[in-house]
Amino acid sequence: MKLKYAFNLGRVFTLSLAELFSVFESMKLNFRLVDLYREVLIIEVNEPLPAASLQKRLGGTIKIIQIIDSLGRKKLAGPAAVFKEYFDAKTLKEQYLSVKSGKLQIGVSIYPMARQLPLRGENKRLGLMIKGVLTVAGLSVRVVFPQKDAISLPSVVVTHEHLMEKGAEIDFLVGEERIYAGKTVSVQDFEDYGRRDYQRPVRSMQIGMLPPKVAQEMINLSMPAGTILDPFAGLGTVLQEAMIMGYRAAGADISQKAIDAAEKNLQWIKNRYKLPPGRFELFVSDVKDLEKNLPVSPSGAGGGPAGIYGSVVTEGTLGPAYTEPPGEKEMAKNFKELEKLHLAGFRAIHSLLKPGTRVVAAFPAYRSSGKYIFFPGVDKIEKLGYDTVIPIPEVVLEKYPFLEVTPRKSIIYDRKDQFVSREIFIFKVN
Repeated sequence: MKLKYAFNLGRVFTLSLAELFSVFESMKLNFRLVDLYREVLIIEVNEPLPAASLQKRLGGTIKIIQIIDSLGRKKLAGPAAVFKEYFDAKTLKEQYLSVKSGKLQIGVSIYPMARQLPLRGENKRLGLMIKGVLTVAGLSVRVVFPQKDAISLPSVVVTHEHLMEKGAEIDFLVGEERIYAGKTVSVQDFEDYGRRDYQRPVRSMQIGMLPPKVAQEMINLSMPAGTILDPFAGLGTVLQEAMIMGYRAAGADISQKAIDAAEKNLQWIKNRYKLPPGRFELFVSDVKDLEKNLPVSPSGAGGGPAGIYGSVVTEGTLGPAYTEPPGEKEMAKNFKELEKLHLAGFRAIHSLLKPGTRVVAAFPAYRSSGKYIFFPGVDKIEKLGYDTVIPIPEVVLEKYPFLEVTPRKSIIYDRKDQFVSREIFIFKVN
């Protein structure tokens, strides 16, 4: 039996999609891409997906939705008109609702699958229609609507209103010719990500501020086949996410202060998530001296011949933080210093990795006058024995031109209020 699922992608949807494709490949998942529009991917599979465990693994997916049905639509027909005769109490109880009695909590979310669709007011019409059907059947119903101009509920509302436990979040994915109806089966645990970021013993803007979600996405892009190495460990964010995901982790940093901070954070993570001992190894080392400074007898990570690490995931320093765009001379100076650092790092880790092993790295990209100024050393990294991997299949990029992969085969992760962005690359040892 064919099953369809939708994935509500994060703000940087191209990165979220690339992560999904990498995870699907790691899972050896046989799937068909049904539709894609910016923040929503719909796929078809042969077996049910383990939504709860998959959600925990994905840093860039906000919700996973199980598609129940779909109906064709005429060009101007909204979802309320299309589904006017579709819903009855039996269908809702058997296919959409998690409980059949008591006070029901139902949310209604709409996701556009094309541009400029007339969706204003559709949430209210759909919600009242569903409530009317269930009320006639003798059920008590409260409908939760998106606020202000939004047409979909954020994960925080789905969680705090207990929609999946006390009723359902019913989702409508509206395309030009077809509307899919489904129910949310998992949402991202935003509170847990907050704890992993803000409740750690040590936080420092000077040592590193990589968000845990982005670290998790980068780990998934690396498709690790063993211990994950971060040669610029900083506060240990990559390492903590690797540990939570079930991997062993090894980290190095030139700063003893950073290693001490990472040690405190990783011990806190180990205790908080009740992880087994021996999941991480830390050591002080200049990146160029990694091989000679590897621990002699680590717990599952460290010293030995090429191939001891299953992937490398790292964000070296992004350089100074700025409150206004830096000048061209300052950017050039920063890039020159970073190039020396990163070339030394990529040269050092090459001897520790088998051919085909992935290295996922974030470099700074400066936003100035409406465009990005990119780190210029990528071609020199490739000459050290690496190929740059395109993060999304070219056939998908050709079909969906709104996806944002640069001509350098990288993805930009940024925020509107920041002048220094992250440019994320996937390299493969050749």
